[in-house]
Amino acid sequence: MTCQRLITAALIVFPAGACLAETTWNEPGKGTGILKASSVEIARDHTLMQISSTYDALEMQNPSHPLHGASGPCFGAVEVLGKTVSGSGVCAFTDRNGDKAVLRWTAERLGTDGAMSGRWTLTGGTGNWEIAQGSGTYSSLADPASGALTNKFTGRVTFP
Repeated sequence: MTCQRLITAALIVFPAGACLAETTWNEPGKGTGILKASSVEIARDHTLMQISSTYDALEMQNPSHPLHGASGPCFGAVEVLGKTVSGSGVCAFTDRNGDKAVLRWTAERLGTDGAMSGRWTLTGGTGNWEIAQGSGTYSSLADPASGALTNKFTGRVTFP
C-alpha cells in the first residue's frame, strides 16, 4: 500500500498522523550551570571525583530544537590518572513541555585547559523522549573557584 493510500485510510480513522517523516536535529548547543565536585586524592597524579551539576537552560542553535530551554541535574564519577580520564554519569533534563530526557555521558579526555570531553547518548525519558534516539560529543569546562560550568556539545537527536 502506498503512503498516499495509507494517508487516505488514516484520515478516515484518525484526524491526522500517518506517514509522517521522522524529525532529526543535528546542531551544536551550550549548557551553563553550576558544578559541585568532591574529590579524593589517591596519589599525586591520581584523583577520584564525584560530580554533580545543575544546568539552568540549554541553548540550542535552533530555538525549535526539543532540548532548547531544557534544564536539570547531571551526576557521575570520574577517575583522573595522570593526563587520562575515565568515568560516566547521567543527566535528567526537563524540556519546555515538562517531559524528561535522560542522557548518559562518558568521559574520555582532559584538555590542556582542563576541559573534560567525551560522548553522550540519549537513553530514554518521558513523552516523546521515550522513543527518541540521539548521541554526540561534549566538552565541559568549569571554573574551579566559582563552580560556573559551560558545556558545549554537538550531536543528533531523532524522534522516529
